Amino acid sequence: MDTSNDTGDAGFLTIAAVCNELGITHRALRFYEGLGLVAPRRDRSRRLYSTADVDRLRTIVKLKPLGLSLREIREVIQSPGDGPFGLSQNLCEEAFNRLNEQRTAAEAGLALLADAGCRCSTTAPP
Repeated sequence: MDTSNDTGDAGFLTIAAVCNELGITHRALRFYEGLGLVAPRRDRSRRLYSTADVDRLRTIVKLKPLGLSLREIREVIQSPGDGPFGLSQNLCEEAFNRLNEQRTAAEAGLALLADAGCRCSTTAPP
């Protein structure tokens, strides 16, 4: 993590720097803060994020595409399991099954559109 630019205080990043580094919006970051997933330091009206805050946010960003709820992500952050990304075996299996179900539903929807004659300029993945 580069703390040389956009630092509020030594070792702390501003909201703009964190959003830029992680590719998330200010609104998303404030939402996570509102849920208590991160607790940045305050300097007047500025939020200053520590390395630990940024690491927690990086974990959130990594877990979101797995289809985990924010409640599940909070549990992973608070009590990491032994599996990939800190998931417990049970949660890993649940996420895998949910994603498989979503893929099956998406493939069925794509087949329906194709059967109905819908043609798009994009091609389906192999």
